[in-house]
Amino acid sequence: MRHLLFCALALAAPLAPAAGRPAPAANAQAAYQALLAADRGWSDRAKDKDLASAIAAMMDDRAVMVSGGAAELIRGPDAIRARLAAKPENLTAGVAWTPVGGGISADGTHGFTYGSMTVRPKDGKPQPLKYLAYWVKRPDGWRVAAYKRLGMRDAVALKPAGPILGWGARRGDDAGATLKASEGAFSDEAQKIGLRAAFQKWGRPDSVNLSSPEGVAIGAQAIGELVGPRGPVSAVTWGADEVLVSPSGDMGLSYGLLHINQPQPGGPGVVPFFTIWARPAPGDPWRYVAE
Repeated sequence: MRHLLFCALALAAPLAPAAGRPAPAANAQAAYQALLAADRGWSDRAKDKDLASAIAAMMDDRAVMVSGGAAELIRGPDAIRARLAAKPENLTAGVAWTPVGGGISADGTHGFTYGSMTVRPKDGKPQPLKYLAYWVKRPDGWRVAAYKRLGMRDAVALKPAGPILGWGARRGDDAGATLKASEGAFSDEAQKIGLRAAFQKWGRPDSVNLSSPEGVAIGAQAIGELVGPRGPVSAVTWGADEVLVSPSGDMGLSYGLLHINQPQPGGPGVVPFFTIWARPAPGDPWRYVAE
């Protein structure tokens, strides 16, 4: 979420259960495959729609979208469609996408996907992109709660990390409060030890970041090297304005604004973001898994 700003300013295996931890729920893999199928299904339904309508159709009522150049999160299906439709070619372009990776909560109600996308303008050559989506399962099916697209120089195959599968049920802690506090602590630590070290500490071996020029950076070590230089310097501070957590308490979404510590004249002072988090079980630390 932060890599493009920092530039302007200056299949791996999933984690193994720790000793004594239960393995992922037996039905987690099936639930994860169902989420991937739902994502592909929305792409299939996009065949007779323009880009703006196709993407807006899968949004939850309270969905947020990060859009390049916007100083705030774009909120709700109508606003998201309007933002996309503000680019006239999106009203005539076709779109298709394919998920390559993601994860799902233990209760099968929250999950995320990421993958490649192709935009086909009415006039001109196809354009390669990539996307990240956080999903919630509603009575009428899966809907997107947070979404962003990023450009790619070339239509390269995205390398996925292993799926992040939920491990356990909630056991009484306030999952939303602990997630919000974790996002704040992540920012606080970045001010002391620098962005690179903070990203390497707060991620996991199977975390992914879609800002990599190669497509997807996998693992906290690689992500730290992607987003910041060595040294105790952070270009931004941030915090979660809002969070959304699965009932099982092991997967969640945080979103808000990055505040630029020393904004340049005429440059942005804030930039919207969202981050996807997971933890093996309540009481374990939250770690970012996708952005």
